[in-house]
Amino acid sequence: MIGETLAHYGFEGLLGQGGSGVVYRGRDLRLERPVAIKVLADALRDDELAWARLLREARLASQLNHPHIAAIYDLGEEDGRAYIVMEYVEGLPLADIIPEGGLPLEQVKRYAEQISDALAFAHEHATLHGDLKGSNIIVTPEGNIKLLDFGLGRRIPRNGTLEVSSSNLPLAEVGATAGTLPYLAPEVLRGNPTSVQSDVWSLGVLLYQMATGEFPFRGVRPFELSVEIMMGTPANLWQLPEPLQSTLRRSLEKNPDARFPQVREFAIALQGKAPEPEPVADGLPALETADPSTATEAPIPPPFSPHRHKWWAASGAVALCVLLLGGIYARHIRALPRPAPPVPATSAASMPKSLATENPDARVWVNTDSGIYHCPGTRS
Repeated sequence: MIGETLAHYGFEGLLGQGGSGVVYRGRDLRLERPVAIKVLADALRDDELAWARLLREARLASQLNHPHIAAIYDLGEEDGRAYIVMEYVEGLPLADIIPEGGLPLEQVKRYAEQISDALAFAHEHATLHGDLKGSNIIVTPEGNIKLLDFGLGRRIPRNGTLEVSSSNLPLAEVGATAGTLPYLAPEVLRGNPTSVQSDVWSLGVLLYQMATGEFPFRGVRPFELSVEIMMGTPANLWQLPEPLQSTLRRSLEKNPDARFPQVREFAIALQGKAPEPEPVADGLPALETADPSTATEAPIPPPFSPHRHKWWAASGAVALCVLLLGGIYARHIRALPRPAPPVPATSAASMPKSLATENPDARVWVNTDSGIYHCPGTRS
């Protein structure tokens, strides 16, 4: 298409291409201004779903007038080629400028604030993006970002239903899993439609990518990556500073209800101005929040000896039996009649000195032959 014209647009160079189409740098010959032209791929010319996506992208993005969202100028079809004309943004895709190890923290915060501002504006105008990723964001030479490609975007559901008729979205596409795998939320992988919370998840993945240069969930094969997204935890999250760490932790919760309900709250939390709520318990693995190298180990309990346990159990049983028998014996003794003690025939005075001992203070005589203790004046 380079060097050719389509309607009143000339094609000057190639900007990029994907499965759904090719994007060219072009020029509006009537208004004399640079434009970006997205042409539907030849293989999709007769695909009604592809045309519906292109039409939906034009309708959704054309309603969003925001400094960080690329504007839509035109939509048409000429010589069997469907196309969409957009604002031409000079710069590089964000995915191409993230170095190994991530961007500087101040740069991460600046980009994240601009991206979240654009995404929040779209949500407030009832539009989901559905495919937020580094290649759909252009960074200008001045350091500003532009959000592109609402091709997988949808109107935010009202009354629990998607606005299928208003966007000409075929029923066969409702609930279908579409997007870029490393950025997909767990519920979208399970077949649920995109939502505000799934856009928040993708924003969290993008924030993690900018801060570390890597994806929070990784896998060699798509299946392994999907399992990590649904069950794994972000690697090295504890190494990131606050409030970046807590913002990411909440953005990447497996349970959508535990994430930020709105993108504006994501932006506030990233500035460290919002208290973090209690996490929602859903039985899913908690995210890593502490440095494992500095964690304090729990004290180790003394070793358990089964023989010692048996000895204590036996001792306790014996003691219990003794107490029971002692109680029964005591009750039996108290129930018996007590005979009067025999009165000794001899007194202490008539006892031989060797057979009687007198305690003058206690007035007790002891008969060593019979073993009888006698206290005068008492019965015992």
